Amino acid sequence: MQVFLNVSRIFLATAWTCVVGLPVVCVIYATYWVGQLCALLGHEDILIRIIGWNARLTGGVAQRWWAPVLLRLCGVTAWQRATQQLDWRRSYVICSNHASIFDILVLVSILPLPVRFVAKRELLKWPVIGWSLRPAGQIVVDRQRNVDAVHSIETATRRKIGGQVIFFVEGTRTRDGSLLPFKRGAFHFAIANQMPALPTAVVGSFAALARAPWWKLHPGRDIGVVFGRPIEPPQVGSGETAAAKVDELLAATREQIAALLAQAPTRAE
Repeated sequence: MQVFLNVSRIFLATAWTCVVGLPVVCVIYATYWVGQLCALLGHEDILIRIIGWNARLTGGVAQRWWAPVLLRLCGVTAWQRATQQLDWRRSYVICSNHASIFDILVLVSILPLPVRFVAKRELLKWPVIGWSLRPAGQIVVDRQRNVDAVHSIETATRRKIGGQVIFFVEGTRTRDGSLLPFKRGAFHFAIANQMPALPTAVVGSFAALARAPWWKLHPGRDIGVVFGRPIEPPQVGSGETAAAKVDELLAATREQIAALLAQAPTRAE
């Protein structure tokens, strides 16, 4: 019976994603190709403004109509806490752990807009969600080709992407709930853009729905997002290497995320 209920939830979630997402995809693709044409004619600034508008549109629809409905459908409640007051007028590089597909829904539902995810190239094949990634200004990276991944991040840097930029710093979902080694892309991006890294721990999502088996949903769970202390990106001085600064920022971020996960706070605390 539980398997049947979970499969039914997944079917309804897919149907709702199509209902909400397909009209948005049609709009943002039309504007995106207008922007691409303008860029070919030497007006890349128009493309950048269109991508920004698309990001706000998709983010608004996702935050108001998509993520909350899917969370409620799955019996999941989201909450958030910060270890100190955050100034959301600033743009942060959100450095988050990744334990479940629910991490995306929870972050979309609580973060101030606009938000940009760094997504793996494989997601482009997903119907609706994958189709919206590039026109909405999400940063798509090829994890198998490091040169292409670096190029995607450099392009995002050149376009001065605003809002909150979300990296799942482990690069993939954990299979056993443990914190995996961190990738370096988020920290290169933070230093290149001089944006503070914001250590972020998503707690409770692995218990709600682990990576495998995909159908073993546990409804009635709370999933929390706990924000740590922002870490200002170090300056790369003369005689210093960027790699050393990246490692420094990575280590400081990992230390905070590990501590936040170890504390395992609950909504009632």
